[in-house]
Amino acid sequence: MHICKLRLSAAWTLRRAELSQRRLLSSARKQSPLLNIAPRVREALSNGEPVVALESTIISHGMPYPQNVETAREVEQIVAASGSIPATIALIDGRIHVGLSDGDLLRLGNGRETVVKASRRDMAAVLSQRLLGATTVSGTMLAAHMAGISVFATGGIGGVHRGAEDTMDVSADLTELGRTPVAVVCAGAKSILDLPKTLEYLETQGVPVVAFGDSNEFPAFFSQHSGLQAPWKLQRAEQVAQLLKTNAELGLQNGVVVAVPIPEEHAKASVDIEQAIEAALRESERLGVKGKEATPFLLKRVVERTGGASLLANIALVKNNARVASQIAASLASMGGSQGFSTTASYSPETRTDQPLLVIGCAAIDITSRVDSNQSAESAIPEVDLLRQTKLAATSHPGTVFTSVGGVAQNIARAAHLLGANAVLVASLGQDAHGTVVAADLNRMGMDTRFLQYPGSGARTAIYNALHGPNGDLVAVVADMHINGLLSPQQIEEAFSSLRPRAVCVDANVSMPAIVTTLMQARESGACVVFEPTSVPKCTNVLSALLVIKHSHAVADVSSLVHMITPNSLELQRMSEAALELALVEGVPTAATVSEIAKFHYSLDASVIRNLLTLFPLFPTVVVKLGEQGAAVISPSPRNATRPIIRHIQPLKPSLVENSSGAGDSLVGAILAQLHTRSELVSPDGSLSLAPQELDTIVSRAQRVAIMAIESMHTVSDRLNPDALNKD
Repeated sequence: MHICKLRLSAAWTLRRAELSQRRLLSSARKQSPLLNIAPRVREALSNGEPVVALESTIISHGMPYPQNVETAREVEQIVAASGSIPATIALIDGRIHVGLSDGDLLRLGNGRETVVKASRRDMAAVLSQRLLGATTVSGTMLAAHMAGISVFATGGIGGVHRGAEDTMDVSADLTELGRTPVAVVCAGAKSILDLPKTLEYLETQGVPVVAFGDSNEFPAFFSQHSGLQAPWKLQRAEQVAQLLKTNAELGLQNGVVVAVPIPEEHAKASVDIEQAIEAALRESERLGVKGKEATPFLLKRVVERTGGASLLANIALVKNNARVASQIAASLASMGGSQGFSTTASYSPETRTDQPLLVIGCAAIDITSRVDSNQSAESAIPEVDLLRQTKLAATSHPGTVFTSVGGVAQNIARAAHLLGANAVLVASLGQDAHGTVVAADLNRMGMDTRFLQYPGSGARTAIYNALHGPNGDLVAVVADMHINGLLSPQQIEEAFSSLRPRAVCVDANVSMPAIVTTLMQARESGACVVFEPTSVPKCTNVLSALLVIKHSHAVADVSSLVHMITPNSLELQRMSEAALELALVEGVPTAATVSEIAKFHYSLDASVIRNLLTLFPLFPTVVVKLGEQGAAVISPSPRNATRPIIRHIQPLKPSLVENSSGAGDSLVGAILAQLHTRSELVSPDGSLSLAPQELDTIVSRAQRVAIMAIESMHTVSDRLNPDALNKD
């Protein structure tokens, strides 16, 4: 086995140039946004490594718990040990998951949740309703093809049911094999079916049926013998791989059945099993069990009648098929055909060609409450003292309550998207009604939702509950944001690997490891990084991440990792203090220096100037949101990058104030949209190539977008469009 692996590795190395070109071609073809490919599977497909798809119906409907989950784990281990990457497929939380976690396997197999058996016919319904679905042979073939996987291992295929001349009961597996170019490695068709008619149907569909091994007899699942001959016999994995490669070179879009007989030691019980099958068939006819419920019913009854012997045989043949499939996939990969069995993509919509803007952080439901302004003087709420006045706080007040999709990263991504940027959101959502609303709204807008993560049951979608006074000013907020800390570094790595973004924005709601991953991935890919501090308690998360990178990743100069930050004055103050405490900056500027600069910017508070100078050049560009006072900006001098230039961007006045909670996020989204749509502003290493006047123009235009948010009850104005950045 080790020698085999070394030979295959050498073959892959010889084909490196060809595979690199294939990755370049495939990267221009966007996969379905419904696909959620596990990072290791995605990496393997990108590198031309062999991958074997595995179905999930065998877990949910084919075997009892816990043998089903144990078998699924063991089958994945066998695929890996035989030289390929396993990719079990299921429908989870509205996405087609290609490659499952152990928790996913348990969800499918432990019987605590209803699992829908999903073929091609059922997939859209299961996904749109966010049900838990286990893919059949046809469903797995479709998903595997969408992901670029050419080889699939299962127990047995469906077929023509007995009595089909009256019932027309023919498995969708057969029609899928006729139109989807995926090789299905199986133990033939289950003997509960009409096997002669099944082979005739496959012939009509143009599907090659290959008997694998020394005999050309078509196996009958539990038995090595059916009395029927397969059209073709191949004895080695390399021969099957060559057939698949040739099938692709012909441009054919059919699948291939590779029929592997059950191992001899487990075939001895086939006579007893066949007798149990016949008895179970009679019982199913008496009870009227039909359709997709028939096979699970029959298999369960056969297990009971054979005292578990059929279950042991079933497990053995599945493991054997997985081993053979892995060998075939490895041989195909060594020929350069791991993704070459299919000649056309099953999903290739028109897409934008620009590199996306990646926004990482919080997606939430925003609840915005505003007290009516026409209350009597006695009942009106003074904003500053609201929480101290228990008599007022303990009663209700007339007002307006507005619910919308929000969250810092979501707001930023939404604003950038509406302004014309190709923004992609990476965030965690709960498996609840609020999470469904957020995902549906993003889909409605046409945003890419592939990288939304659902941590599991018990995790609640984030909620931002804001109370505004009669004049629109923010009074208090209750924020349930625990789920943001569950966004995994692996999800971020997958987004970078798939999208190769030109710019990325990360908010401080995510965990410090997630920020570390973002910064290191951006450094590797040459992406511009913008950090949104979010709040005073969270704004120092990026400093902790920089400290970790400096000491754990041996990056001496961390000032090159974050290219812009967008704090308010309070966040700026705290970040300045923390940077000094952590020794990430050398010291504070002298009072004389601050005073000299203040002479030219008399409307700027001296503390803002001092804090900006303290953080430069750790953060070479800083845009400080000053609310009614506009914005303060610091960036390097074009003539001397070590010398900072501070400016004050004068404020714009809204015509009315509906709410102020989304203004800052809208401003950041507008800045990012302009950086994204003007590629010349970002250098190949991710640093900003901006003259001070260019940056000032960008911030001034972004202020107009912030004003539109203030004038709207929506956190991000629904009137945004690309022209909003071009208006004078």
